[in-house]
Amino acid sequence: IRLPTNVKGGGMKRQTNFEILRVLAMAMIVAMHFMLKGGIAVPMSDDGSAVNYLAWIIEALCIVAVNCYVLISGYFLIETEWKLKKLISLVAQVLFYSLLVPLVCLLMGIGDVAKWTVYEWIFAVLPLQMDHYWFATSYVLLFMLVPVLAPGVKQLSKKQLQITIGVLLFYYCVIKSLSPILLSTDNYGYDLGWFICLFLIAAYIRLYGIPFFEGIKKSISIYLVNCAGIFGISAIAGFICRKTGALKYYMDMPYCYNYFLTLIGSVALFYVFKQMKVKEEGVVTTLLCRMAPYTFGVYLLHENLAIRNLWPAWLGVEGVKGRPLFVLQMLFAVVIVFAFGIVIDFVRMKL
Repeated sequence: IRLPTNVKGGGMKRQTNFEILRVLAMAMIVAMHFMLKGGIAVPMSDDGSAVNYLAWIIEALCIVAVNCYVLISGYFLIETEWKLKKLISLVAQVLFYSLLVPLVCLLMGIGDVAKWTVYEWIFAVLPLQMDHYWFATSYVLLFMLVPVLAPGVKQLSKKQLQITIGVLLFYYCVIKSLSPILLSTDNYGYDLGWFICLFLIAAYIRLYGIPFFEGIKKSISIYLVNCAGIFGISAIAGFICRKTGALKYYMDMPYCYNYFLTLIGSVALFYVFKQMKVKEEGVVTTLLCRMAPYTFGVYLLHENLAIRNLWPAWLGVEGVKGRPLFVLQMLFAVVIVFAFGIVIDFVRMKL
């Protein structure tokens, strides 16, 4: 969804900031996928090396990306007119990639698409219903609910909205963050319920703001401190797990979207860009803003079921496993994935 150019209460500079954050968030997502699907970041219970720790530090800095992406959308959708054609366009975009990428792979003999069963092809034909892309499924469902959520939020008083957000966070975030065991209803933030929480938080920021995060230096500090906490807690749990076998479940919890440190870090990074002043006439700024509308296409391309586990190897991940050089290879991979994704989505939009 493109950010509107005439949003109530938002100037062009603020929108430029959020466009840049949108690009940064998608770059973080690609970087995480490169390390995780490429096998660079392995469980800290299995590997306590400095290189593996470096990978998880980068993961901690990037794990806020998905939350930020949803916060951006919620921040603008609360004041933007909802239109059915936008929903249709969004669904069509998902179908374009879910169908086209496997067909191209089939014709070119890439991967194991030729061996797909009928059931696997259903993932391509019904991507939202089959959760082909978990993010797209949750995001489209959230967008469907915006005509109800946005007016509903505006009917609530500030206190009522605070209570609503507090209750939802207690259910989705607080209990999960403290529990040493897996909760049956916890989907780690990979679901519509968590996206609704983020939408309400973004709406609250738009309507009332959160003074705690105000001040760009303060928000940067909060972001970095929480990222350090995410890595630190996970590293300690991983160390204990290596020694005793305990806390293996909790070792991964800080890297969930609905973990309390991840949420706080996400809001802090969102506030960094919310308050940032950007020179709109700059070459880099102009380039990033022109890239922003195509970032969702970058996601739909590299996370397609046909290639999601293949592209890290194509971009040289095997040659840098266990070596600090993986950082340079990761940056290279982000650039390449972005280049292909933006060009393809640009063509799709023209079509």
